[in-house]
Amino acid sequence: MLRIMVVDDESIVIESIKYIIEKNFKDVMLAGVAHSGREAIEKAETIKPDIIFMDIKMPGINGIDAIKEIKEVLPNVQFIILSACEQFEYAKEAVNLGVSEYLLKPVNRSKLIEIIRQAAINHEEAKARRKRELDLKEKYEQVLPILEHGLIYAILLNEDYNEQIKNYKRILDITEEKGFIITFEIGEGRENGNIIGSSVLSQNFYHKMRDVIKSELNCVVGPAMLNRIIVYVPVSADKDDYQVRLETVKTTESILDKLTQKIKTGIRVGIGSTKSDNENLLISFSESLKALKYANDREIIHIDDIPEEQQLPDTDYIEKRIKMLLESASSGDTKESIAIFIQIFDELCENSKNSTEIIKGRLLELIVMLHRLANDYQIEGNEMFQNNDYLREYLSIDDKQIIKRWCIRRIEAITGGIKNAKTSRCHHLATAAKEYIDKHYNEEISLEDVSRAVNLSPQYFSRFFKQETGENFIDYLTQVRINKAIELLKDKNHSIKEVCFMIGYNDPNYFSRIFKKVTGYSPSEQRN
Repeated sequence: MLRIMVVDDESIVIESIKYIIEKNFKDVMLAGVAHSGREAIEKAETIKPDIIFMDIKMPGINGIDAIKEIKEVLPNVQFIILSACEQFEYAKEAVNLGVSEYLLKPVNRSKLIEIIRQAAINHEEAKARRKRELDLKEKYEQVLPILEHGLIYAILLNEDYNEQIKNYKRILDITEEKGFIITFEIGEGRENGNIIGSSVLSQNFYHKMRDVIKSELNCVVGPAMLNRIIVYVPVSADKDDYQVRLETVKTTESILDKLTQKIKTGIRVGIGSTKSDNENLLISFSESLKALKYANDREIIHIDDIPEEQQLPDTDYIEKRIKMLLESASSGDTKESIAIFIQIFDELCENSKNSTEIIKGRLLELIVMLHRLANDYQIEGNEMFQNNDYLREYLSIDDKQIIKRWCIRRIEAITGGIKNAKTSRCHHLATAAKEYIDKHYNEEISLEDVSRAVNLSPQYFSRFFKQETGENFIDYLTQVRINKAIELLKDKNHSIKEVCFMIGYNDPNYFSRIFKKVTGYSPSEQRN
């Protein structure tokens, strides 16, 4: 039902409009009347009409000023001016206020009916439009956390890093080309190593934390992982890194103050450095974790605020071993990778302060990087890599020895997969190179031609071809040509000179020498 309010100091005008509404409309009602601008302002908020017919010249507050006041409270109301005066300034101000119609008294009955009918249509369209907008907003708010979690997982898991992150940023309308990672860690201290208890807290407080973080930062908030929440903050390319650092620490301090008022538990924050799109945001994430190691409860540490002399004595050892493990894994060396992992695991276990949960937390970064490495090599055959549930599986393990065996199985699968992928790619490239030579042997092909065909540098291709086939490029090409020459020499319609040209040589004498060197016979002896 469309609700109309009429504001006019002449009762005859009000009665006329009331009569027209009652006689011509079933779905329109006169919800209220007012005889002055002040009365209109006071009644409008209570009546909440959809359309207001407003006179301009009335005692006290005029119609234009009344419209301004009412629009402050009811911005979606349609206004139709009814006036006995045709003054340009009034009409101009009415247009600026978004008035639907400006009618001069006396108003034609048919014109008034048509205006009410059109106003009703406009009202229904606006109502439907607002409903669609609210529906879209509601759906967007529901799907937004899912999209944001997807971006964080893409950063951590490297699901085709460049393409996936680019797609998520486009959907989330993130145009900035730089960004960094902030990691929030929840829990009272690290002495007891009760990460599981802290992770329960992070799940319980997640929505509160997300709301506070989003209210202060233009950012993407990831899911609660163990006792941590990972946040990606986009940065404009023209912003100075040092200034960004100062602003971020200041904003994060405000976030931390608000969080500690809402959540009665310890919270620490680590901030990584800014990276551009063509760099690896996983580095910023690793830096945020490193910064967390130096943060006490309710403290914020930026990676650039850590003096080198403060580094923990065992940090360098483990980080160097992790780097060695990743290098070994990328070469497909299973045995060496497992040996290095056992060194890392034993080093963590030898520290009496490290509980199972602390060890699990320290190894989490390594597991993520190994899976990212597997993704780089597109290991798909093993069902172990066909979904991303490995984090959930890993986090559910509570026994150190089971963790060790689980990690070793993963390393075996990843390094084995990488080795197979490399072997397969090498086999494919070697086959492609042979096929190119077999097809173009009768042309003046060079090492550069074949290397370009398989997209390798000539220097590397020469070594690669020798490793894969057991012979160098020129020997293989020569053998193909000589084998073809033997076939052609069977046909006595071809002269030896013609055979020479048909297999890609330009000098018959050189052809004869090469032929005898390979077969032990001259071309004429071979023919006879």
